[in-house]
Parts: sequence; structure tokens; C-alpha cells
Amino acid sequence: MTSTTTTQQQHHPSRQRRPLLLDVLAPLVTLLGLYIFITSFFLAKRSLPHKSECDEASQLLESTLGLSSSETQKLRDAKLLQGCWMERRVDSMVVIVIDALRFDFALHHLPRSVGARLGNGAGNSSRLLQFVADPPTVTMQRLKALTTGGLPTFADISGNMGGASVEEDTWIQQIQTTPFAKRHLSVKPRIAFVGDDTWLDLFPHSLDEAYPYPSFNTRDLDTVDNGCLQHIPDLLAQQRTSTNNKAQEVLIVHFLGVDHVGHTYGPHDEHMDAKLQQMDAALLELLEKLDHQQDSCSVAFIFGDHGMTEDGNHGGGSEEEINAALFAHFSPACGVMTDLLLDDNASPSHDAQTAFTSIHQIDLVPTISLLLGMPIPYANLGALVPALSLFSTASQTAVALALNAAQVWRYFTEYSRTANQLPGLDELEERLLHAVTVWKEALATGEDSTATLKACSLFKLFLLEALQLGQRVWTRFDTTGMTIGIVVLFVSVILWIVPFFLQTTTNEGDPSSVWSIPMPGQLWELLLTALFVVFFCGMLTFGNSYILEEEHVCMYMIGILGFVLAARSAAATQSNNATTSYVKRYAPLVIPVASRLGELFVTGHGQDPSTRAHTAHHPMMFLSSVVLLMAGRWYLCDGLQFTRSRQHMALDLATLAFLAQAWWEKRQPESDRHGFAGARCAIALVLLSLPWSIYQALTTVHERQNQQYQEQLRNKPPTTLSLPPGDAVTIIFKLLLLVMIVTGPSSATSALLFSAQAAAVFLLSGMTGPSMIPSAVLAALWRFIIRHVFFATNHGCSFARLQLSSAFVATSVFNFAFAGLSLFINTFGWEIMGLCFAWLVSSNAMHTAKMSGFPRRTDPWRWYCLYQLIETLCSSISVSVLRRHLMVWDIYAPHFMFVALFTIFYAAFQLLVCYFGYQSNQR
Repeated sequence: MTSTTTTQQQHHPSRQRRPLLLDVLAPLVTLLGLYIFITSFFLAKRSLPHKSECDEASQLLESTLGLSSSETQKLRDAKLLQGCWMERRVDSMVVIVIDALRFDFALHHLPRSVGARLGNGAGNSSRLLQFVADPPTVTMQRLKALTTGGLPTFADISGNMGGASVEEDTWIQQIQTTPFAKRHLSVKPRIAFVGDDTWLDLFPHSLDEAYPYPSFNTRDLDTVDNGCLQHIPDLLAQQRTSTNNKAQEVLIVHFLGVDHVGHTYGPHDEHMDAKLQQMDAALLELLEKLDHQQDSCSVAFIFGDHGMTEDGNHGGGSEEEINAALFAHFSPACGVMTDLLLDDNASPSHDAQTAFTSIHQIDLVPTISLLLGMPIPYANLGALVPALSLFSTASQTAVALALNAAQVWRYFTEYSRTANQLPGLDELEERLLHAVTVWKEALATGEDSTATLKACSLFKLFLLEALQLGQRVWTRFDTTGMTIGIVVLFVSVILWIVPFFLQTTTNEGDPSSVWSIPMPGQLWELLLTALFVVFFCGMLTFGNSYILEEEHVCMYMIGILGFVLAARSAAATQSNNATTSYVKRYAPLVIPVASRLGELFVTGHGQDPSTRAHTAHHPMMFLSSVVLLMAGRWYLCDGLQFTRSRQHMALDLATLAFLAQAWWEKRQPESDRHGFAGARCAIALVLLSLPWSIYQALTTVHERQNQQYQEQLRNKPPTTLSLPPGDAVTIIFKLLLLVMIVTGPSSATSALLFSAQAAAVFLLSGMTGPSMIPSAVLAALWRFIIRHVFFATNHGCSFARLQLSSAFVATSVFNFAFAGLSLFINTFGWEIMGLCFAWLVSSNAMHTAKMSGFPRRTDPWRWYCLYQLIETLCSSISVSVLRRHLMVWDIYAPHFMFVALFTIFYAAFQLLVCYFGYQSNQR
């Protein structure tokens, strides 16, 4: 049969070229479709270059809200409009960012600084508020929102790793550009800064005095904080007051330790207790200095830019991530803090004091601007917080809210005119006109009245609805481009399916043909596989709950398929007089058992080895796993003679030894026992041996292709694989070592279980006769395994699950190239290994089938890629249909992005396969 097929193909060269052409065309079309769809879906809102001006308050009220010149003159006469928009209300300001300060941290773990000022009757000068962030909850986007008052876009998250200056109007830049004399200042104000260097990336030319510290090393818990504590006393001494002419008006301090402790140890570790105690002491000293300022009005805003999850990460939109804290404290000279919109007549009870209100983070922007006597930034969507604005009359509050509303409405109308038409403006305009009408009635009376308070409430309601509108339309979509991208992706799926028909145009009765009737016992596993693929690649992408539970979905499917395959293997063995070995008979059971063990007992991936909360971090656990991996590597070379090179075996064993030594050292309490030397040696050995093994493999490919060509010239069927399995296993094992290095000691046990699963799947791929597993089932099983290990190692389709500590396994100094490569390998290393092993399994399955008389077996690799293409197509459709869904940016869009990245890997690998003549093995 093989000779006949070879002869037929020699007489039909076009049949050789057609599948190869389609196999090259399909990934290229896939990449094109992804590019079109992504560029159409992730269209960020356009930045407008306009700036708010100092002298435009009256004009803004007249042109935007329809006030008459006599009405604005009346406001000026009453000194409600003066200076830049309104009179400056504070002499100086301190902005303190405690990165990742969750609300519960401020409420329960800062007793001497925050707690003491909330429980001793100082509520008139202090407020603790829930500070709600908009996702993505990453520092760069949060700082942009806290200075511009705008809403970030999903695509902006990429800027968090590389830095990007702010193009829109901000209160930082307003301090520099607003005429200081019109703010009743005798000298040009200055801004001082110390802390996270992200501020310097955002405002490279706006900070007059800056002491930045690098922010990427999440294992460095103290350098940034100690630097802040070192400079704060001197910088505070330079703050201006009502009795001096010092130029420093604003001091910005950004502590990072709380965030870094969270990333490294989690929110409930002893390190977090120590760090919060340090922050409590630092804040106590600063607040006491404010309390002693009897003749100068100063304010301190202490807040977190975001929160953190229970595993210490952030980036998404969960309650723990978005609920940060804001503590505002005014010096005694500022007077009493009141909120005229609330009923403060009754004395506050303990329950009332603990029922803290909640504001959006961007609400702080107009509040800061008006406190400093500046214009509100042009693109701000935040609403003034009256309780923090030091207004003593309802008329002052009404003017401030009217200016805020006019600024927001001007931005919306200008954005609709020049960038993109916003929906729902008519209803919003009606809300604004109602508030303006009530306010005009109040202005006619010339005094504070019930109508004034009602106007304040209506302006606040308008600002709230304006923010909600902005949240709905902050990202615009090119629906035409998205549709074209989906159509192109659909075409790529068709192109990938067509070779199935080309391969089965003959030998229709062959039991291994893709469209033939399954052999006895295969029907159930094929039906289950079809059901699972439809659900996993299709239905799952449309359900946010399914996406969140994807790990357990994978585990369920692995378990069902594993037991079904084991049952059929046992039945086939009995009917075939036990010709199947004991190992192969029970190999399917190894797969679900290993996945379940990893899911239940192996935790702590991406966290510091010194963390005692994880069993997998114990030396007994990771050392025993390393020893077993060493034994398995030795057995592959000397026991099975599967991998031929003793040199590579020795290098791999040495790498494991250095890695184990590094993990052991990192567990020691001494600060100088950081394990860098061992980690660097392990990295060096892998980076030296991996290119060497790839070069040897490529050389072998070339030699085997020449051998096949010579055999075909002699009219002999090719009997060798293009790449021997041993070379592929060597490369895959080195990739496994790389992933282990950047993941931590938990990866040793995960790698051991993963290796057991890989060995089981390889054995299953070589089964023939009644025990042979259909290619579609084999590919689906391995796909579920790879996706499950991705989630079981604490990864996920969310930016909050990125394991940033991988950048510092061998150094405490941030290097962008090394950090990026480490994070890439940590996140996508399992998927890349899965691709390599899927090719190896497919090669083994096809080679074994040919040698056993099943030359027309379909290629498992083709099924493996097809499933990914189907998932990509369905995920594109789901985010298109659900683009206005509440969870689109929290769940659907991140999931799509990870699926798209996986697909890019598949496409690139397929092009490599075609380039090195993989298809020649199937002819």
C-alpha cells in the first residue's frame, strides 16, 4: 500500500503542492484576519489637544450653560467667580500615593495615623472614603486618570510596561502653565516629587524637583519607600504657607512597598503587616506636622491608586481591585469640613462614622483643581466632591458644580463634533438644562435657598450620568472592520479544513479515514470530543462565568476523556488477548490523576520561594521533584536511549542542580542569600545548550530530508521521520527548564506531573489496531492538558495574573529586555512547549500508523491547530456581539487577547513546520 501511494504521488505532483500551499496560506490568512479584527476592536478614544484656560470661567458659563452676561457679572460681584475660575482655598497640598492601598488596609491597619483621626472627634478635618478605580487597575492608567480626570482605555494597559507621557490636560500641567499672579501667588509655584518613577514617565517636564526610584522590581520591598522617607522631611520644609513665599505648592509622594509585598507574598503575610506598620508611622509623622499648622491651610490626600486581589495582584475589575482608600486631612487653619448636600444636623453616631461614602477616583481631579484655584482639566469627567472642597455656602458649591458641569458638557460636545459622535447626548442635555433652570431661579433670589441646594443636587446627578455615558462609550468600535476580520478568520478555518478532503479522496474504506465509520469503541470518545470542542472553543467564549471557570472546565473534560479512553483500552486488551502492555493500558488514567493532583496540591507559582504558605515551596517537595526529573532525564538517555546525546543530558542535570540550589538559598532568611548565582548559572546553561540542540535538530532535518529524497528516487517509501523524537524531546525539556527557572519552586512539581502526562500521551499516540485513538481525540486531549496546566500554574486570561516576579529570579535590577523575556516565558512557555510536543505526538502517530498499515490516518497536528482556529473565530464573534456588555473589558476582551496570542504562536509554528518540510512526511 505504501509503495503504491508513493508511486501515485510521484505521478501527481500537483497533489503534493496543493496541501502544502494551503498549509502555508491558512496561517497567513489567520494572521491577516486577527490583525484586521484587533485594529478594529481596540480603537482607543481620541485625545483632544485643548486646554482649559484661566480667564474663561464667565465665557464657559455663558456659552455652555446659557447664562447671561448680567448673571455672570452678578457672580463676579459676589466674588463667586474670581482668580482662575474660583478663589484658591488651600496654601499647599501633599499628595501621597500608597500603591495598592486597599480600603480595608486603611480602615483597619493604619490605627495611629488614619484610625486615630477618625475616632477622636477629628471628623471635621478628616474623611476616609472608598476610592473606586476604573479598570484596568494598573498604576500607569490610574495615575493618568488621577491627573486628567479621564477614563482609560483597555489598549492603554500596554503603556504600563513601557511608559508614555500624558497628552491631555492635567492639573499637574495647569500648575505650571496657569498665570500664578491670577491665582494670587507672588512667585511661580513648584511641584516636588519622590517615589515611583512612573510619574517621571508621565510628566517628564512638569516636576520641578524629582527623586524617582525604579518601580519594576516587585521583590524589592523597601528601596522606594526608604527613599521617600529620606526626602519627605526636607521637601515638607519647603512647602509654602500663608506666611512665607516659598514656591513649592504641591508635594507628591508615591510609596510602592505595599504593592510589592502583595505581588511577592500576598495581602495576608507577615511582610504586609510590617509594611503597613511602616506606612502608619510615616503617615503619623506627616499628619502631625499638618496638625501643628495653625496659620496655614494645608491638605493631605492619602490614597491607593488601586487595590489588590487575595493573591496580591491587580489589573482587572474585581471589587478587591477597584476599591482603594482615600484619606483626606486638613490643617486646623482650613476650618470645618462640611457637605451642604447632606444633613449634618444630627451628631454622628459610631455607625454613621463607619458608613463611609464612596467616590470615583477621577472625582478628585476637579476637587484638587478648585482647591488650588485652577481651571478644571479640559477632558475631565470627574465630579467635584463638595465634602472635600472647603465651601462654606451653598452658593459657592453651586458655582463650582456649575463650572464642573459646563466643563464636562463642553468636552462631550467637542468630542462628538471632532472625534466620534457620542450616543445619548440629548437625554443628558435635558438633565443639564433642568439643573441650569433651577440654578438660574436660585440666582434670581440672590441668596442661598432650597433652590440652590436643589441645583447642586441636579448638577451632581448630571455629572454622574455623564460619567456613566463616558464609561459606556469610552472605546469606539469599527464594526465594519470587525466584520471583515471575522470573515477572514472564517476563511482561514475553511482553508485549514480543505486538506482533510484532499487526503481522503481515495481509500474510502480505510478505517482510519477521517470521514469513515469509526472503529468499534471509538464512537463514544469521538462524540464526547465533538461535544467538548463545541463547548470549549465555542460556547465558553460567550459566557463570563464559563471563562472564569475555564480551569475546572478543562479538568472535567480531561477526566471524562481519560476514563473513557482507559475503559476502551481495557476492553480492547481483553478482546485482543492482552497484546497491549500494562503501561499503555492504564496510561489514560495518568492524565486526569496528574491534572487533579496539580490543581489541588501545587500552589505558589510565581511567588517568592521564601513564602511558607505553599507546600510546593518546601524543600522536601521541590527537591524530590527535581530528583525525579533528573531520573527521568537520565532514563530517556541511558535507559530508553530515546535522547542520544549524553552531553545534553549532563547539561540538563547540571541546570536542575543549580536551580534547586537557587531555590534552597532563596528560602533562607538572610537578605544576602538571594539565590542569584544559582539562577544565573541555570539560565546560562539553558541559553547555551538550547541553541546548540536546535542547531543539531535542524542539521538532522536536512540530512533526513536528503535521505528521503534519495529513497524516493529509488522508488522506495520513506521510512524515517524528518526529525527524530529524541531531538524534539531534548528541545522540549530545555524549554521546560526555562519555564521552571522563571516560575519558582512550585514549577518543579508541576513540571514532574506535566512530564508524566506528556509521556502518557506519547504512548497513546503510538497505539495501533483496535486500541488506536482517533487523531481528533488525541489532539483534543493534549489541548485540554496544555490549557489546564496554564491555569493550574496560577496563570489566567487576565493581566492581573501576570507573574511579575519572574523578572527578578536572577537579579534585583530591572532590565527591560530580560524582564520582558522572563515574563513572556513564564506566561506562554507552557503553550509553546505544548505546540512542540503536539508536533512530536503527531509525528509519532503518523509514523506508527504508516508502519502498521494505516497510511491514511489524519494528522493530529491538523486537528490541534483547527481547534485553536475555531476558538479564535468564536472568541472574535463573542467580543463583537458583547462589546457593550458590562464585563467586556474585565473578562471577554482579556480572554480574547490571550486566545489571539495563542493563535499567533500556532500560526508561526505552522509556518516553521511547512518551511522545514513537515508535510513531506505525510506523502
